[in-house]
Amino acid sequence: MNLLQAILGNGVQTGDRTGTGTMTLPGYHYQVKLNQDEDGVIHGFPLLTTKKMSLKSVFEELIWKLRGDTNIRFLVQNGNHIWTEWPFKKWLQETGQQAIIDRMWKDEEKSDYSDKWKQKKSEFEAKILADEPIKIASRVEMASDLYQTTSFAKKWGELGRTYGHQFRRFGEVCFNDFDGETREDLFLAFDHIPRHFCEGKDQLMDAIELIKHNPENCRIIISLWNPQDVDKTLLPPCPCFYQFFANQEGYLHLNMYQRSCDSFLGVPYNTAQDSLFLCLMAQVTGRKPGIFNHFFGDVHIYLNHIDQVKQQLQRIPGELPSIRLNPEIKNILDFKRSDIELLNYDPQEHIRGAVSI
Repeated sequence: MNLLQAILGNGVQTGDRTGTGTMTLPGYHYQVKLNQDEDGVIHGFPLLTTKKMSLKSVFEELIWKLRGDTNIRFLVQNGNHIWTEWPFKKWLQETGQQAIIDRMWKDEEKSDYSDKWKQKKSEFEAKILADEPIKIASRVEMASDLYQTTSFAKKWGELGRTYGHQFRRFGEVCFNDFDGETREDLFLAFDHIPRHFCEGKDQLMDAIELIKHNPENCRIIISLWNPQDVDKTLLPPCPCFYQFFANQEGYLHLNMYQRSCDSFLGVPYNTAQDSLFLCLMAQVTGRKPGIFNHFFGDVHIYLNHIDQVKQQLQRIPGELPSIRLNPEIKNILDFKRSDIELLNYDPQEHIRGAVSI
């Protein structure tokens, strides 16, 4: 609430990549203090009370990232639509449906998407779920009239080298990373093209090992920002730099830097999600979660969210909820939504807002 008020009171109006416009501040910080009791209940979990949020969505996106996934199919299968807009827009652009993009919004205020946009988006997600094979031209099509087949989801549901890739395969070098001439030379030189020429770094598992075996290390870092990959994804990571602190015996702390911060829609989920990430990492390394510091870079409110923000600021926050993790889970990738119990969550009603892409 203080963050939103600070942007409204001190922010400057500016343009942005999406064309929507923002009120923006050059940086901010707040701190979450988690407290795990002897029964394993983690108090003070930062799930907003001034508008209803879905812990299910928070967890599903987190585990999707940690698994190394970069395709929206897993999310759509679980009823999570937060990443659909970007590949959907690309599909429209590359399949001759620009007219739908030109009439994306229902009004000049960009208060909501047009009915046609919503209808087409539902069709797109249905295709992602059906995942039917489609034909794409192969590199030898002109000579032999052969085709490669792939699935709709694989072709159109892929976000590229975003969160999951950077968490689990940072720095990976593949055949298609080379320019055309080099690829041709490699194709002629190899009888079999390897899956990757340089295996990426599994930063997630490396961080877990460091916390367990070298807790005083000041380099327990996960960086999701790789300049080589910025143009190889539909949206580069916003939360992009994590540093864990394990030098306090029995506890784990986390600093996270977020480069771009949609403060009405995205930031509440980012704070809850990376606080949850800290909780999961603490459990699998035999510790209790402590402090989560959330550092912001370009922190902003989109102009089409101003009315919603003012509505939210009129509400009185309630007591933050608690969570309890299944203590049997020792591998971070084994967590399921049913392993996270949400306690004493009594939020006020949801406030809708359209994401700008």
